[in-house]
Amino acid sequence: MCIAKAQAKALAALLAAATGCTPRTNETRQRIRVEVDLPPDLSEQARRAVMVSLVETDRYGHDRTRHGAVVWAELDHRSST
Repeated sequence: MCIAKAQAKALAALLAAATGCTPRTNETRQRIRVEVDLPPDLSEQARRAVMVSLVETDRYGHDRTRHGAVVWAELDHRSST
């Protein structure tokens, strides 16, 4: 398993544990994107856990939609050399 896939799997598990929601993953040749819905009643401790889990990613962000809030993170595929 490549490093980005392993990191994405671990990130998805952390986000699921923190939010109680199922993360969605989208992979392209360049990167893997993991996103998860944020429940409106997310505790402060869970919010901190989400933020800590994003630190090791290449990019991350927070989007608001008419259905609620979403946190996303991207991990770039890198050569192992």
